Amino acid sequence: MMTIDTTNMCSHLRRKLFEEDGEYHQLWLAMQDDPELTAVVRSRQLHIYRNGKKILVLAGKAVPKVIREDRICELLPDAKKDNPIVKTTELIRTSQSWDGVALPDYLQGHPEIVGMKYEIPTGQKLGWHHHPVMNFGILVQGELTIVSEDGTEKVVHEGEAIVEMVDTVHHGENRGTSPVILYMFYLSQPGLPVSVQH
Repeated sequence: MMTIDTTNMCSHLRRKLFEEDGEYHQLWLAMQDDPELTAVVRSRQLHIYRNGKKILVLAGKAVPKVIREDRICELLPDAKKDNPIVKTTELIRTSQSWDGVALPDYLQGHPEIVGMKYEIPTGQKLGWHHHPVMNFGILVQGELTIVSEDGTEKVVHEGEAIVEMVDTVHHGENRGTSPVILYMFYLSQPGLPVSVQH
């Protein structure tokens, strides 16, 4: 049976969790029978984890925060139309590019964040290039195949996040059946190109 230290828990949240008519009580009961779940009180809120990965944050007055989709979240009460549940999804957290190479240290000096939108028609490809700076992107439409100079390939699907290689020559191509739309974000410096063509 799950036990938590409720010393610093918000009194509103206590009622919602532990009282039989509380809106989170069914969720609390289900947590007792799930050995993969753990919970801890932080900043008066209840942070719930499955196998060490945070999935949900419950507060006394604020709306629940869904961090990851999980079956336990299905027990949350239906959100009111004027007070929908805030959903937060971590897309990626990594210290490596997609090919497994460690990312370089941060640049020294004044930073510049650059955001780019790429639209690649079906059958088209970007030219060979490399990025001198760290970057991160989200593919919002289509399917993108990234090919490194040594022939290694990575297929990125719609909705997936990608951390591209730094200082390694590669190109992207659309082998799919619909146009690719890709948003990329670069941690750069003023005057430094985010992409160098070859």
